[in-house]
Formats: sequence, structure tokens, C-alpha cells
Amino acid sequence: MRILCVYSPHFQVQAERLKRPELERRPVVVGGLPQERACVVDCSEEAAGKGVFPSMPLREAHHLCPEAVFVEPDEELYEEFWEAVLHALGAVTLRMEPKGRGLVYLDVTKALRLYASEEYLASVIIEGTLRSFRLEAKAGVGNSRFVAEQAALCAPHGALVVPPGTEKEFIFSLSADRLPVDEEIKERLRLLGLHGLEKVAGLSGEALVSQFGSAGRCISDIVNGADDRRQLPKIHRDVSLEKGAVSDAPFETVGQIAVALDNVFADISTELKQMGKLCRKVKLVLDLQDKKRIERTFALKNPTAEARDMSARIVDRLRNMTMECPVIGLTVSVSSLCAGSMQEQLFRRKPRLSEKLQGVKGYLDAMYGHTPLFMVREGEAHSLLPERRFRFVEV
Repeated sequence: MRILCVYSPHFQVQAERLKRPELERRPVVVGGLPQERACVVDCSEEAAGKGVFPSMPLREAHHLCPEAVFVEPDEELYEEFWEAVLHALGAVTLRMEPKGRGLVYLDVTKALRLYASEEYLASVIIEGTLRSFRLEAKAGVGNSRFVAEQAALCAPHGALVVPPGTEKEFIFSLSADRLPVDEEIKERLRLLGLHGLEKVAGLSGEALVSQFGSAGRCISDIVNGADDRRQLPKIHRDVSLEKGAVSDAPFETVGQIAVALDNVFADISTELKQMGKLCRKVKLVLDLQDKKRIERTFALKNPTAEARDMSARIVDRLRNMTMECPVIGLTVSVSSLCAGSMQEQLFRRKPRLSEKLQGVKGYLDAMYGHTPLFMVREGEAHSLLPERRFRFVEV
């Protein structure tokens, strides 16, 4: 199996710079304001050069780099942006496994039949990502997730391919701190003087397992350059629903578009509920009078089939848009459909529940002469004694 890892360094910072071009070439720290009791989520290369790193307290980051611009994280923006990137990568292969935002593994074993070489495929992905999303990325290719990821991290620019049969040579050049194991195991390796993976490879698989258990087996596979045993999951292209609206008179305000969206989402909501589905993603296409088109994709924080939830999410973003030209038509499509939550059904009122309880009560009366069926009621809410806080009432 050949795995290609796409790595976009400082993904959140890149997303913020696309939203605010004035942040370009300035030190940026994503996480909040310096006085907040929070940690750094991401930082730019300029801030990293001053010693700032993710998970560092914001106050400490401000002390190291006071000239940095501190911004609040926009999780919805990052999620929408990353989902769009993953959707585009789906044109290369449907077998992929994201590892957080900014890093994803692709199974390119079959895709390589369409490309001259692994280097060419990696360059196509990197250039396509930059052209379509203005997102800088690097790529690494290897026979496992670990090798592909480390190749992407080590690539100075573009891509780094580890050819089959050279995995050990590449792995032996790495530090033991790069192993995907707990920090406690890394510390034990340092205490044993095993700072590089070449030295770790000197231990037998049995010795590593006896020292570190199941993690030792993982380490043994990595230092011996073994292929990945776990196949990457296949991303299924899901069904989508699409509805449109056209008006005799162009929509000139966000309010007019909102009214049209309410009607469209009402129809979509009805169909989703009939299908027993919830949607996670909404795409809006606006056809302008000057024959241009605006497309926006919105990732919903929680899956929903309710028209008001979908409409509110879209209209909220539309209010921040400048309508330079009237809209003559719009199309809405919902995708990433999933089954409705079972928990929703648990709390629905059952129409015959009271009748069934009466039947149970009658049966218990006939069987035992009384009804050992009780309901818990709250008594003294602030009491520290459980027997006073609650009382049992016969049903």
C-alpha cells in the first residue's frame, strides 16, 4: 500500500490570513487575547521563531512575541475550509483518513496508475491545493502512515517520496521523539540512551514488547519499515438534496433572499424528515444578474433537519456579504446526510404510554393486592439528605 500524506503547516493561521489579508507576513497567534486564560491553538512561522508553540499559555506567548496579532479562533471557518479541501482531494482517492485539520492520509495505490510517478502525483495535489484554495501544503509518500507523515514534515518544499525498500534508511535518520507513542514511553527511551530510531532498531521485537507492551509492537513495526496493516477507510459519496428558487423580480437585499431561503428550506426539511436523515453541510449558489455565480458551502455545527436551523446558519453569513449585483436565482443543496439520532426518538412522547401504565398498574393490583409502582418526585431541592430531596409517589 502506498500512502500520500498532505500536510498544511499552520492551517488555522493560513485560514485567518485568507480572511484578513492584512495579517500576511505578520506574526499571528490563534487562540484568543493575551489576557485570556487559554492556550495557543496555532501560530505563524514568525511567532514560532520567537519560541511560541501550540498549547502554550497565551500570556507566555505574548511575553515572547508582544508584536504578534492575537486572534480568536473561528472554528466554523476552519471546519468549512478543511471540509472543502477534503472534498477536492476526494477526486484523487476515496480512501482517506484525516488526522486533525491540516493533515490527511490518502491511499494512492490505485491512483498511481493514472500518473507517471509518485512525485508527479504529489506535485499535482500540492499545486491544485494552492491554486484552488490558496493553501500552502507539503506532501510525503511512503508505505505507512508514519513514513508518509514524517516525509511530509521533513520535506523542505513540495514533496518528499520514500521509495519502496528505502524505508529503513529514512526512518533511521529520525529522532525517537517522532514515534506516535505516549510521552512516558519516549522518556523511557531517552533514559535508556535510545535517542535515534537507528538505535531503537537494534532491539529485538520481543525486547520492545517486553519493555513497552502493545506500544512496543508498534515501535518494532515502525523501525523495521513494515507496511501499514490497517487499511484507510473509504469515504462514501453521499446522497444530496437540491432545491432552487427563481423570482420574476431580482433579489436586491439579504431580506428578500432570506424569505426565498425559508421556502426552499421548508421543502428540504420535509424531504429530510421523510427520509429520516439529518444534514451536516449546506451549499448555496447565487446566480447574479451579470451572469456571474457565487458559491458558498457551510458546515453545520450539529446535524439537523430543521428548516430554521439551516436557514439561520446561511442568512447569518449572508449579512456579512456585499451584494454588488441583484440575484436572479438561487440553488440550495444539502449533503453529508446521516441517520436521525436515536436519542430524539427516546424522548418523544409515546401516544399510548399512559394507557399502558394503567394496564401495568391493574395487573400488579390483581397479582399482589397493591401497586409496587412508584414515581420519583423532587422534595426539598436544597437538602443535603437524599431522603429529603426525593420522595416516592405511587402511580
